[in-house]
Amino acid sequence: MKTKDGPKIIDKTNIEIFDNWALNDKDLGMEKGHSLSVNKMIEIIHHRTDILDAEFNFLDLGCGNGWVVSKFSNNNLCNLAVGVDGSENMIKKAQYKDSIGKYYASSIEKWNTQEKFDIIFSMETLYYLQDINTILHKIYNLLKNKSMFIFGIDHYKENVPSLSWESEIGIKTKTRNINEWIELVKDTGFQDVQWLQYNAKDDWAGTLIISAIKY
Repeated sequence: MKTKDGPKIIDKTNIEIFDNWALNDKDLGMEKGHSLSVNKMIEIIHHRTDILDAEFNFLDLGCGNGWVVSKFSNNNLCNLAVGVDGSENMIKKAQYKDSIGKYYASSIEKWNTQEKFDIIFSMETLYYLQDINTILHKIYNLLKNKSMFIFGIDHYKENVPSLSWESEIGIKTKTRNINEWIELVKDTGFQDVQWLQYNAKDDWAGTLIISAIKY
């Protein structure tokens, strides 16, 4: 959405939903539900790179209550662990639980920093963003050379049960298929793009995890 004067207005529908979820402790269910996929993503970082074997900076986009950031902020090799989320209530919870990590209540679109990161991570966030090309280029520019971008999403075209979330929950999404996500990442300039669907069962196609390297 644009005003007559040009700049985009960020739709706050999703942010308001997550603000209410934080107040009702639904974030705890999200943390539990996503833990297996997040652990798999950390395993992929270890398997594909040696980033975690030396000092590193970590950024989580759409950090929620900060539970993933805190996994890294308590790592002795982590110089900087940052979480960004549009929900102020989620960020308040993150700051209360983790005094080491740095947390910012801001839309991902508007947030900026002079810091550079070795790992940029995102779980269950990117499909909410309207201008994904701009965000992916921002992510690319925030990464150091020889760094990793990794994200997981449960909402994508091949995962049929997720396609009803807009009507059931009220969230607004940008729905893409696996190939579309992969091409978006490649077109941004990332290399060695790898993907998998993790923890699939019955009609659930699993978490789509995509990882890529900036050289």
